Amino acid sequence: MKFKHIFEPYKMRGLNLKNRLISAPCERNFANTDGSVTQRYIDFVAERAKGGVGLINVESIYIDPVGRGHIRQLGIYDDKLIPGLKRMTDAVHEHGAKIATHLMHCGRETSSYITGFQPVAPSNVPCSVLAGGDIPRELTIDEIQRLIEEFGEAARRSIEAGFDFIEIHGAHGYLINQFLSPFTNKRDDAYGGTFEKQMRFPLEIVAKIRSIVGEDVPIGYRMSADEKIDGGLTIDDSVIFSQALEKAGVDLIDVSAGIYESVIWIAQPMAFGRGCLVDLGEKIKQNVNIPVCVVGRINHPEVAEEILASGKADFIALGRPLHADPYWPQKAKEGRAEDIRVCPACMDCSDQLATNLPISCAINPEVGREAELAIRPADKKKKVLVVGSGPAGMESARVADLRGHVVILCEKENRMGGQLYYSTKVPHKKEFGEVIRYLERQIEKSNVDVRLGTEVTPALIEEIAPDAVIVATGARPAIPFTPGVDKPHVHTALEVLNQEVILTGRTAVLGAGLVGLETALFLIENNVSPLIVIEPTDNVGGNVGLRSGWIVRNEVTNCSDIEVRTRTTVEEIKDRSLVLQKEGKFEELEVENVVLATGMRNNNELMEALRASKLVKEIYSVGDCNFPRTVRSAIEEAAFASRAV
Repeated sequence: MKFKHIFEPYKMRGLNLKNRLISAPCERNFANTDGSVTQRYIDFVAERAKGGVGLINVESIYIDPVGRGHIRQLGIYDDKLIPGLKRMTDAVHEHGAKIATHLMHCGRETSSYITGFQPVAPSNVPCSVLAGGDIPRELTIDEIQRLIEEFGEAARRSIEAGFDFIEIHGAHGYLINQFLSPFTNKRDDAYGGTFEKQMRFPLEIVAKIRSIVGEDVPIGYRMSADEKIDGGLTIDDSVIFSQALEKAGVDLIDVSAGIYESVIWIAQPMAFGRGCLVDLGEKIKQNVNIPVCVVGRINHPEVAEEILASGKADFIALGRPLHADPYWPQKAKEGRAEDIRVCPACMDCSDQLATNLPISCAINPEVGREAELAIRPADKKKKVLVVGSGPAGMESARVADLRGHVVILCEKENRMGGQLYYSTKVPHKKEFGEVIRYLERQIEKSNVDVRLGTEVTPALIEEIAPDAVIVATGARPAIPFTPGVDKPHVHTALEVLNQEVILTGRTAVLGAGLVGLETALFLIENNVSPLIVIEPTDNVGGNVGLRSGWIVRNEVTNCSDIEVRTRTTVEEIKDRSLVLQKEGKFEELEVENVVLATGMRNNNELMEALRASKLVKEIYSVGDCNFPRTVRSAIEEAAFASRAV
């Protein structure tokens, strides 16, 4: 077997695990508002169990309503929740996987808006990045003891609900982590003041849970081995703590990183390298004798296998990769790694969670809708013409073919990928190439008739005579009405990213949205400087995702060769200069090149012509040809259209 280390079984106390893959405990906002289980959540975990993962670590499950972090987070604070959780564990066991609970309390990393209560913490240190700015109330000794009892009660409920493994969430700046860290623990009593005292709360929780679950149930502990913040926990601290956890009877150490103030280390965007936390896990493993699990941008079996084979860790945690493809384990085991829908770490799911929405996946529309979007054979076989091979077009063709239709895919260009192709040219976004490769591979394996270099016209549609047409013609650059915009030294961002033009000298990028900022970074990477980014509003990167936006804005802000001018309009483009206006004051700025990043407009001419001609009765429009948005929106619309046809 190619990935033999991934699929080695492992026995941990009384638990037999069929492989070394653990579904990481990502919150998803799929529960009811009282923390109870929904059928939606059961369908989600059942699909991952069917996909072949060894252990499903469901999500952070709150042990007390005061410690809830999301509106629809799973809870385990009351016996009334046990029946729903039992339905979930039964669904996982039915498909041959094991399931873990992940016990947590947010402490200071929540708000009264979510819980209805003032947050509590070891000390009154507020979380500086949460909206609302609640100052937590310092816990009393009696309250600390009661919380230890609550963790024990949650472990009891976990066993009664059928969970096979108990994991304690001591990472990411939540309550247990707050006691351990000098960044958040300012106490000078029995639970603070020295590192030994800071360890007391988590170690007492371990002891309480062990006394409840007995000797046959394994206990894991998730830690932020490095908080990645000044004054926080370091890897050296975590080595000492890991040894104490081993002595206390913990069976697995699950290594992560970061707290809310360093949140990009909790769920890392594609700018971070694959396996970016492995060095932390390796350091822990070198100093303990119990197994270590690592997480962090491990999106491909080749990466996971190398980590395990080299002895840097014993288990691999997959979070977002199993959102993108629940059958990642099965495909790897069957030698079909090229068929895995690889997570590009676009952060779309994490950004939705941050705004308290149920998560979805930019490239897998079935997430959270497994029953609704199951692919079923079509009632009637049709000839389906798909126009355009961006993500929306390729997904439409892929699913329509799987449903049994005769599918023709036409693309005006001589390549597939649409607008997403240009994203792969941008620094830190090359992982989007995995999305294109996956869809191309599935189209290649299918019966879809692909016709590149073919522009679809009403005449061609009349010749093909399809029963249904899915229009996925995308968008094109929006060209402003600025005088001089047609001059030869003015280019679109797409032309620049595709290297259709090679620029030198001082260059102005018009627009400070996502495309403008990324084009500026692309130009810097290709030694074009200095750059001036001009934005008519005061909003720089306003349409950039929450976490990825921090990286892009920081890159631009910290680059000495990029100047950003806000609240500035371009009144005219001259041969070697721009006429700028800001608050009624005019300036002429010398530049050699102008790059337009002034937005996109939908390419809907074919759709309108089709509807007017009435050549085809069944017409669907998907993606940016409706109006320009995100990859998620495009693929989601394609998912529904291809199932409706």
